[in-house]
Formats: sequence, C-alpha cells, structure tokens
Amino acid sequence: MTATPLRPPLLLLQHSWQRYRQAPVLLAGWALGWMLLGQLMALLPLPIWLQFGASLLCFSWASAGLIDLAQRQSPLTLASLWLPLRRAPWPLLLLPLLVGTLVALASLAFVLPGVVLLLAWSLALPLLLDRGGEAWDAMARSAQLVVRRRQQVLVPLLLLWGLTLLALGIGWWLLGLWLPLAAFLLQALYSSTKA
Repeated sequence: MTATPLRPPLLLLQHSWQRYRQAPVLLAGWALGWMLLGQLMALLPLPIWLQFGASLLCFSWASAGLIDLAQRQSPLTLASLWLPLRRAPWPLLLLPLLVGTLVALASLAFVLPGVVLLLAWSLALPLLLDRGGEAWDAMARSAQLVVRRRQQVLVPLLLLWGLTLLALGIGWWLLGLWLPLAAFLLQALYSSTKA
C-alpha cells in the first residue's frame, strides 16, 4: 500500500505552515484576540443563546480575516485582516449564526446529522469570501462542492474539524493558536477544489 491518500492533506499542511511562519505573532495575536473577546462575552450576564451567538461570531470573524488573507495572498498586516469585515459585514454576520445554529440543532437530534451538515457547509466561509453573495447561497454552494469532490475533501475536513474540536476541548487559547493554521488549511483545501 502506498501513502497516496495522505499526500494531498500533507501538502496542504506544508503550504499552510509556510504561510503561517511568515508572521506567527500577528496571526496568533489576531486569533487569540477574537477568542479572548468570545470568552469575555461569555462572562456577561446574557442568555445562553446570545453567548453562543457571540462566540460563533468571534470564531467566524477571526477565521474570515485569516481565510481572506490566505485567498488574496496579500501582505500579512493587521489592516488586511479587517478587510472581509468591511466588505461583507451582513453575510459574515448571518453565516456563522445559520451554520452554528443548524449544526447544533441537528447534533441534538443525533450526532451524525450534525457532523454531516458541518462537513457539507465547511467551505461556505471561503466561498462567501471568494464569490460574495448571501449566506444561504454560500451554504448551498459549499454542500454541492463537498458532495461533488467528496473523495478529495472528506478526509482533510474530518481531520481539520477533529483537530479544531480537540484544540477547543483543551482550551480557548489553544484554539486561538490553532485557528490561523486551520484557516490557511481550509483555504488551501477550497483552492484545491476549484482547480
């Protein structure tokens, strides 16, 4: 047996790591800042659904800046990380709330539907940043792309989400350190499906 099924994810990881090494302090600081903001929001006396929504927004906006930076291959600056939030604030506000809420509800029914929806909508954020449009459109295009390229993307997406959940389980600070690399990996995976 050869190790060919692991070759594409390892190449994506190598490319993403090279990009991450260009400015690790800036990237980790960006992600950790958003994760800290999410944690601080959890300390406010808000209903649980508002805390959940605020955490989703912080995670999504941190990822959006990183994915947009990876898509455009622009210089690694703090100003470039804010671009997607200025360009498309409403879809970026709606997308994490839709995906997070629907995946959570599907997971309450049974874990497998939640995992399936999470995998199907994994490329929605890179699609939204790349092509624009509305949140529902990005979710639909993501599901179509994942189904069409399932042999290429399912294993890397499962590894990516598994490692992200592991980092989240250990602590928000580890998730903040992992998030830049995960965003670059997701963008590289999305770029490989367009070819």
